[in-house]
Amino acid sequence: MAVRRIFKFLLFQMFIISVGCERPTDLRSYDDGIPPAVPTGLSVYYEADGEVGIEWRRNIEADLKGYNIYRKIGGADYLKIDSTSRNYYFDDSLEYNITYYYKITAADIRGRESNYSNEVSASPVNKYAPQIPRGLIINARNWESQLSINLKWNFNNESDIAAYQIYRGLEPDFTADSLTFLAATINNSFSDTSDLSFYTMYYFKLRAVDKGGLVGGTTTAVGDQILEAPELIFPQNNTSVNYFKDFRIKTINIPAEYEIIVQTNFFYGIFWRKRFLTDVINDTINVAFTPPYLEANREYYWRAVTYTVSDEMPNSVSRLFNFTVKP
Repeated sequence: MAVRRIFKFLLFQMFIISVGCERPTDLRSYDDGIPPAVPTGLSVYYEADGEVGIEWRRNIEADLKGYNIYRKIGGADYLKIDSTSRNYYFDDSLEYNITYYYKITAADIRGRESNYSNEVSASPVNKYAPQIPRGLIINARNWESQLSINLKWNFNNESDIAAYQIYRGLEPDFTADSLTFLAATINNSFSDTSDLSFYTMYYFKLRAVDKGGLVGGTTTAVGDQILEAPELIFPQNNTSVNYFKDFRIKTINIPAEYEIIVQTNFFYGIFWRKRFLTDVINDTINVAFTPPYLEANREYYWRAVTYTVSDEMPNSVSRLFNFTVKP
């Protein structure tokens, strides 16, 4: 009997422990019926260059949904500008010479809202020059006889960027100044089409300027040259030919990387492609054609392209020829 009583006691203790350790599996479904406490500790941790960062202590209510951010200017009324579930907020795209005032409230899952927190203020004056733009890439193009050099980069993180200034030179160590200034843009890409020639290395640099006129550092130069398009020799355009084993093209005036592309229609549907390097210049070469199959009397399209600094975007693109294979 004593052993049985001890066993029952142990089972009871295990039950009490398991019940006592249970926690709500979905705190969002909990509702205490009262608004959250007023958030405390609101302070400004950053104010510069049209950006303000504020932070505060976290509330501990189980039914808390998040925080509402209120802002005002001068003697105006506070207006709600945003909500967040975090205990910090970053406000950007502001004016430099204005003082902004902030308060926050806490809100629960039922929409009940606390009273305002303490008030803080910040004046995000223009202090720091922009960072150097990152990710600058270049692709020179001779597409459909249109010459251009295309640049692309990542947007800066600063919200007060006014423009990106673009500079062009003929040497990688050229100076970015008024003599080499090419253009300015607010976008993160630019296409240069001005006064371009084949086989000339063009170098570009980039820097950002903010709305207060502060100019950031200059990127490392990137360079590329525009190549002529390969000439298609065989098969010629709009021809019907016997089955063949080699394309023939005429190479350009410098060693280059080429690709032969065969399509099943005018716009897309790549059927076969071959990429290769050759030192042969300004001469006819054969390129082995090894398709999985060819259909008689079906129209195929082919072209030759070259590559330089970009592995994905071609530099020069030939005309598109079509051919059919005789039965």
